[in-house]
Amino acid sequence: MSEHSSWDEVKGRMRERSAPVSETEWESRKQAARLATEAYVLGHHLRELREEQGLTQAQVAASLGISQARVSQVERGEIHQLETMCTYAAALGAKVTLALEYEGRVIGAAS
Repeated sequence: MSEHSSWDEVKGRMRERSAPVSETEWESRKQAARLATEAYVLGHHLRELREEQGLTQAQVAASLGISQARVSQVERGEIHQLETMCTYAAALGAKVTLALEYEGRVIGAAS
């Protein structure tokens, strides 16, 4: 037997040590973690795009009519609202595109 554990085994042990949680709550937590990760990644890419264009957070904030602190929150993934992300992207000349995937195929896309 290997002295190393698989990731699934580690997650299972952590779940066993945690307070009991229903499957519904567990799925809800996983979905919240996925959304937070996606917001972080999108915010990171928006920051990279802004920097690539030589813009400061203050400049983007002024063009959007929001505070520089709000721009920073978007870039750190603390803002999850799709409309905010789309507006920020539009200010940089980009757009956010959504795709619906089911069983490994793309059914449709929207922006």
